[in-house]
Amino acid sequence: MNNFIEFWENLGENKYLFLFAGVFFLYHLVSVLYKCLLICSKEKKIPQEEKEGVSVIITSNNRAEELRKNLPYFLNQEDTNFEVIVVDECSEDETQEVLTEMQKKYSQLRTTRIFPETKFRSTKKLAINIGILAARYDVLLFSEINCCPASSHWVSAMRTYFTPDTAVVLGYANYTAPNGKVKIRRMFRFLRYLKMFLLIKRRCFVLGDGHNMGYRKKYYLAKKGFSKNSQSYTGYDNEMVACLSALGKVKVAKQEETYVNLKDSEKKTWKEDYTYYYQNKLKWPIKALIRSDFDTFIEFLFYIFCFILIFKHILYIYIIACILLTFLLDFITINICLRHLKQRKLFLISFIVSSIGFLYRWYYNVHSIFTKKKWR
Repeated sequence: MNNFIEFWENLGENKYLFLFAGVFFLYHLVSVLYKCLLICSKEKKIPQEEKEGVSVIITSNNRAEELRKNLPYFLNQEDTNFEVIVVDECSEDETQEVLTEMQKKYSQLRTTRIFPETKFRSTKKLAINIGILAARYDVLLFSEINCCPASSHWVSAMRTYFTPDTAVVLGYANYTAPNGKVKIRRMFRFLRYLKMFLLIKRRCFVLGDGHNMGYRKKYYLAKKGFSKNSQSYTGYDNEMVACLSALGKVKVAKQEETYVNLKDSEKKTWKEDYTYYYQNKLKWPIKALIRSDFDTFIEFLFYIFCFILIFKHILYIYIIACILLTFLLDFITINICLRHLKQRKLFLISFIVSSIGFLYRWYYNVHSIFTKKKWR
């Protein structure tokens, strides 16, 4: 005890640096363990007395070829109580011909159309609203035509999350990885899903994912949908999470059968993906921004204090050991989460969540401010 008191006094003013570094390290340790438990914990299966009908709504703008390739994945679901509604969003290609041909083969396919001469600044929310009004069932699932369900049980698996008091269900969507490519994009999508999960658990309902989500029609109608902001492309998914969370529970799906694969690996699609996320993030309330990035900020401060102590040659061997331990902790935790989600292990992901990752993510925050993206 006397030795510790002597050691502590000898640190002088530096003892506060040492104390803060220790507190930040412990906070980061608790934080990564919490994330790991959150992803890896088993879900309670709630039995459903009767299967509700499901309406799958997809909008499409000049994507006839993708309709031909990906729509059958939605139509060939192993379920008997669902429909697929495709809203043709002002297409001028062969979309109508493709849909007419598919309707002859699939009785559960229904279509509607917004004609090209429609004078709206953005027709995305209008198309979704038309699809919702046309839906026969209360449970609505949404995706994009550049995606396809990873399982033929996607509809039934997503339905299991809809208990009577459930308003919104959010699923996992990631890029496919042919030959190990698109690692950066898969990393971004994984971290986005993890962020969404953490925000929901912290009761911050600001983030959704239009590639894989669902909500109830009755709640949408009760809140009058997009009536407050129908002319903006952004927010067609996030706004619904924030709006409908006041009426029921918001859940995040973890079952492998609920996953959706993004089949589009074009650079333009990827750029729109991350730009859309960060431009929406700029609209989040301060409370959500703090809860979203607080863990990363604490880890960043930990590294700052560690580097100051190393520069002053104070217990630098132990400090370096703590830094290496933190990197190792990130690596192990993230890869455990990836394994649980049946995703390929990516060393890059473990690196990005480190302090360098803090700079990397904030680069995209700043980049999105100066990116003048004109959404259709």
